[in-house]
Amino acid sequence: MDRVNKMNPDGAAECAELADTKPQLGFPAELQVDPAEERALVKKLDRVNPLLTCSNVADLDKQSINYAAVFGLSEDLKLTGSEFSWAISLFYFGQLCSEYPAAYLMSRLPITVFVGVTMQSRNSLLWGGVEMCLAASKDFASLGATRFLLGFTEGAVSPSFMIITSNWYKKSEHQMRIATWVSMFGVSQIVGALMMYGIGSGVHAIATWRVMFMTCGGLTVAAGIAFIVLMPRNTTTAWFLNEHEREIATRRLALDRATRDRAHFDWAQVKEAFTDPRTGLYALMALFITIPTPIFSSLVINGFGYDKFQTMLVGLPSGAVAFALVWIGALGSRFFKDARCMFGIFLASMPMLGSLLLLLLPASASWGIVVSTWFAGCTAPPLGQAVGLMASNVKGNTKKSVVSAVFFVFYCVGCIVGPQLWQKQDAPRYAKGCIASVASFVCLIAAFLVHFFTARVSNRKRDRAAAQMSGDELAGMSVDSDLTERQDAGFRYTR
Repeated sequence: MDRVNKMNPDGAAECAELADTKPQLGFPAELQVDPAEERALVKKLDRVNPLLTCSNVADLDKQSINYAAVFGLSEDLKLTGSEFSWAISLFYFGQLCSEYPAAYLMSRLPITVFVGVTMQSRNSLLWGGVEMCLAASKDFASLGATRFLLGFTEGAVSPSFMIITSNWYKKSEHQMRIATWVSMFGVSQIVGALMMYGIGSGVHAIATWRVMFMTCGGLTVAAGIAFIVLMPRNTTTAWFLNEHEREIATRRLALDRATRDRAHFDWAQVKEAFTDPRTGLYALMALFITIPTPIFSSLVINGFGYDKFQTMLVGLPSGAVAFALVWIGALGSRFFKDARCMFGIFLASMPMLGSLLLLLLPASASWGIVVSTWFAGCTAPPLGQAVGLMASNVKGNTKKSVVSAVFFVFYCVGCIVGPQLWQKQDAPRYAKGCIASVASFVCLIAAFLVHFFTARVSNRKRDRAAAQMSGDELAGMSVDSDLTERQDAGFRYTR
């Protein structure tokens, strides 16, 4: 269950993750973890997060094609009609094709070994090479084919990061750790815009946008090598922990009703994943978040009279706004009990408001339109909130892999559909895209409300059932168990 935030005598909030030091229900006292030891351990475990955040800072591919468009990609490749929008969508067709093979492999192979292999192909060889190949595009066919391959190599990465987070941290710690790597999407926007401004200001033998793709490919290579070399397999093999710390790190996951990584594919968990209504709810959240994703902020700003260099500079705050909103959601969930869905609603309302302003403001309000694009493109904050809910509320190695794959399949579907609502003929206002964005965020707010109230009802039913069970029945699991959240009587949904 979520930890209740406590106050010290000076009124300062203690860490909500470790505030509840009472013995875990159903577990003998000798298995409990000393709070002081746990605090020191969590600080060491946080050495895992820079490896994930580093990979997302280097993940500039989604922004780079929009920056490239401002610097002449469409004109150089003679893209017509909806070809640019299809070039965006083809990335997600590739990602969609790789999701289910990735789900199977994630549950059959140790997760960090699997991620190490995919990151090797993604960042060190295949991914970096494919990103650089974008610079060699000659027409729509070559650009589209390369974008498809780029998406195919990424399919496993985001689900893997979510699973790694849930395999290293307790439920109450998920939102903060997920926020660290999700917020890097905002940082990558800032880095990408500054990089494009710098590259565009120079003189090159080839087109500026081609140099951008080659630079992004090199950065992803560096991030992948760091991940492969430094990322440990799990809590039992972490190179930065001693034997006693590894034992505590593993035990505390059992006390928190978490599931350790294991190489076993359980078909019963597959069936449960597909029959659990919450799987569909998480999938709808992914869809509603990603239909508005391709808000082409750079193209919108450029279309209202700013030149290409001004576009890079005035668009910079969009990354900072996204970064700040991610952390508002994470910190709010940390200091307020059962508030993840409520903060998810707040985070969804920000891009919804931005989309409304982009649709309704007069063309003469140029700075108002710029500010509206800063908020309208902030889909990473509600995405981080949804991923955190999923990571905390799904148990079982196979079930977690399948549910995350379903989530990212719908993520891809939304990203495929979204760009088709942002066509060149609708510039610079893009009314269809703005209307679809507002509708999607309204539906997302409804999904967060459904999750909040159904989780509360489920927890009350579990509390009543637990009152009639013995302590041994409530324990129900060892460190090595692989129960799903439905099977584990001691599990409570985070909301």
